[in-house]
Amino acid sequence: MNARPAARETAGIDSWIVVDLDRITRLPERLRRLWPPDLLPRRVERDCPSASAEVGQGSTAPESTDPGGADPGRAGAGERSGAAASEIGGVGGGGGATRDLDVLTAWLRGFASELNRVSTRLSVVVSSGTETVHLALCLGSGIGHAILALQGEGLEDFAQHQLLRRIEPGRIGHVVEDLAELVEQDCVLTLSWACGGGATGLEFLRRKGGAWFRPVIERDGDSVTVDDDVAAGDAAVRTLLSAVLTRTLTAGA
Repeated sequence: MNARPAARETAGIDSWIVVDLDRITRLPERLRRLWPPDLLPRRVERDCPSASAEVGQGSTAPESTDPGGADPGRAGAGERSGAAASEIGGVGGGGGATRDLDVLTAWLRGFASELNRVSTRLSVVVSSGTETVHLALCLGSGIGHAILALQGEGLEDFAQHQLLRRIEPGRIGHVVEDLAELVEQDCVLTLSWACGGGATGLEFLRRKGGAWFRPVIERDGDSVTVDDDVAAGDAAVRTLLSAVLTRTLTAGA
């Protein structure tokens, strides 16, 4: 990736596995339909004709240790994805054992099949209008999966990739905090969720000048107003995630 501030290089994204979108698109239909709809890629051949050729040429993936429990390894398509994986993991290009493409394919199919066992889905979007971080969380009993998409200014190298990891609920707040640092400008964090029994919810945070605010939505007759002057504190992201996770993951939510 091009030169970027240090926060963009190290902000809590050292344990993700980088996967080219073409490989996700070619999952069997029974697995692909389990993918979060907002992150299911369109046909890569239509958006990026060179992607299929790059995948056909093969790739290597440096080893890493994923504290979230994911199978060690990273992967991407061609030189562009290889560079992205090296930077995001902080791993030099020369070391590590190579991984055959079949290993990544098997891991990806297992990852997708486990999405069928989740009971709660959360979607976190942090956007400034020019930079967007989209994190889908699929959680169940003993299962936690995170799917990350990065788009926009300064994140162009990841436009044709998604980042995957297994994750424990206790780590989610910290991970979202770190990912929010990738968006440098004033932004809005939107958190939507759905869990068993048809329960759903929608929450917002707004960051201005580096400080988080909690919008207060008021209804007066047919009009709705939003006031964002309520300071939410430095731990606003973790506090919001903790409250939502407690509500959605406890029995009877």
